[in-house]
Amino acid sequence: MPQRGPVPVKLYKKEEAEILHVGPMTIRVYEDGSLTENRVSGVLLEVPAGKSGPPMHWHRFHDELFLVTKGTLRFVTPDGHVDAKAGDLMTVPPRAIHTFKNPSETEDCECYMTATPGHYVDYFRMLSKATAEGTQLAPSDTQHLMSLFGTFPPDVESEP
Repeated sequence: MPQRGPVPVKLYKKEEAEILHVGPMTIRVYEDGSLTENRVSGVLLEVPAGKSGPPMHWHRFHDELFLVTKGTLRFVTPDGHVDAKAGDLMTVPPRAIHTFKNPSETEDCECYMTATPGHYVDYFRMLSKATAEGTQLAPSDTQHLMSLFGTFPPDVESEP
């Protein structure tokens, strides 16, 4: 990619986004890093009422930003939990142990999430493929997929 010069912008429309299903969540992939040289990806997470996200984990190499656009997303850490409501932004740097869930029993939650590097969206693609048709992954299979993307359970040391 040239360092300067005319580079086009791209508008992603919700109805044209790639749709992935991971457990109870729907993930709409807008930017998968292909236009940003994998510097950043952007997805919309749709978390149904009362449902949880991934198991508790931390990332060795990448950052995440979560901008809640609808409802509430509860971030759970070893220190407790924090509720992010529509308009709030949660930053998750490398090595921060976390998970999330929708604490509401009646309202769905949506949040726009970015990940750096952008290729992390391939983790969602692999999970979606592995759990197609309702297949339930064993915890060891989930941990294996996570480890392929530098993501580990809390009991794994942060330094090799």
